[in-house]
Amino acid sequence: MKTKQLLTQDLATSEITVISNHASVTVAGTKVARVEEIPGHEQENPSMVHVDFKVKNPSRQPELLDNTEDLGLILKLNDAVDLGLLLVAMGVEHKTPEEIKATMARLSKLIDEFS
Repeated sequence: MKTKQLLTQDLATSEITVISNHASVTVAGTKVARVEEIPGHEQENPSMVHVDFKVKNPSRQPELLDNTEDLGLILKLNDAVDLGLLLVAMGVEHKTPEEIKATMARLSKLIDEFS
């Protein structure tokens, strides 16, 4: 039997705007989950990171995302690391050295929890 391990973490973000060439929608992150690869089946079932979002004020106009209320983002692990590092670096750009140190300590703790 093929089983995957699912590690989840609640997520509470500020409003995030997701845009396309046709529309934009405001969302809030609700959960992050890491799905582990199945040993021996890495090609067809690789490890991935899923990010779930709740749509705020969903559009009731069918031509705009067809009444979408939830969105997800699925990343390969390397992409999650690259994106995460960029987001952390950009997020701490104007922080004090003490705030950056606290962020790094928090990151280290999270890495320990998920390792």
